[in-house]
Amino acid sequence: MTTGDDSPADAPIHPSNPIDLSKNRPPAPAPERAGPAWIVIPARVLALIVLVPLRLVHDLVVVTARAVRAVWNGVLRAPGWLARLIGRMLRGLGLALYRRLLAPLGRLLGLLVVRPLRWLAVVVILGLLRWFGRGTGRLARWIHLWLIAPVGRFLALVGRGLAWVLGLLLLTPLKALGRGLLWLLSLLGQGFALLVKGIGLLIGVLVILPVVLLWRYVLRPPLAALAWLGRGIWRGLAWLGRGTRSVLGALGGLLAAGWRALAAALVWSWRLVGRCLAWLVRVLIVLPARTVWRYLLAPVVAGFVGTWRLAARVLRWLWRTLVVVPARVLIVAPARWVRASVFRPIGRGVRETWRAGVREPVRAARRTMREAGRDVRLQLRRTFRGH
Repeated sequence: MTTGDDSPADAPIHPSNPIDLSKNRPPAPAPERAGPAWIVIPARVLALIVLVPLRLVHDLVVVTARAVRAVWNGVLRAPGWLARLIGRMLRGLGLALYRRLLAPLGRLLGLLVVRPLRWLAVVVILGLLRWFGRGTGRLARWIHLWLIAPVGRFLALVGRGLAWVLGLLLLTPLKALGRGLLWLLSLLGQGFALLVKGIGLLIGVLVILPVVLLWRYVLRPPLAALAWLGRGIWRGLAWLGRGTRSVLGALGGLLAAGWRALAAALVWSWRLVGRCLAWLVRVLIVLPARTVWRYLLAPVVAGFVGTWRLAARVLRWLWRTLVVVPARVLIVAPARWVRASVFRPIGRGVRETWRAGVREPVRAARRTMREAGRDVRLQLRRTFRGH
């Protein structure tokens, strides 16, 4: 049986043509040349020595960073997840407590306490005070119109009559008597002035004029001579004093020059001794102390300060990590939530209850009493002033 084409499989098998079952591989392609050997070999050596270790180090760093990030994310997410879970639980508990207990309790309290107290304060107490204030105002008006005003007018008329009688019986005679006394006192004053002038004239003629004449013609000439003699003696003494002062001044100048020379010598000696002592102190004390401080004490102090700062930073980090952050998460946040979700609604309810049940009725009562007192004071003022 043939396949219909002239293939070698259709040819008859002869003993002279044995069958070859071995596979003949195709010839391998010739390798492409990468470049000259003096460039390729150094490049491969450089890649093997430098790039391969760097790549291995890079892969190791990447793997380590991924592991650290995974661990760090797990460490950070666990407290966050726990805090969110606790926050949701507390929030659900607070909402349930507010919706199921506090809100119905507040509504019941408002229905049973606040509204009856408001009705009692507004209708009973405020109405009673308003009725009392209106009755008191009307009573005060009636007393003013029919009792206090007529009595005040009568007293004013009596006062005017008494004033006219007193003015006629007392003020007019007293005015006349005062005018007479004033005229008499003026006459006495004029006579006393004339008497004083006469006495002054007599004293001037009998005493002052003789004293002036005695001074001018008897006492003054000898006193002037004595004064001229005293001035001459004083001038002589002054000339003698100036000479003595000149001699003493020269002696003082010599003494001052000697003292200045001695003081300059002493100052120069003191300065020289001071400089020597300062140089000795600097060489024997200051330089050794500075050297000990710079090369022995300063490094020790710097190391101690650095160690203290490092320990302080570590302790501060541990404090923040182990105390502050857990306290904020476990204490501060729940406390804030309790304050915002529990205490504030309770405080607002108590405040509204106090305002509606006590403060507003008390204010209304005080306002009514104040208006009534103002009306009474106005009526009394009108009564006593007469208008």
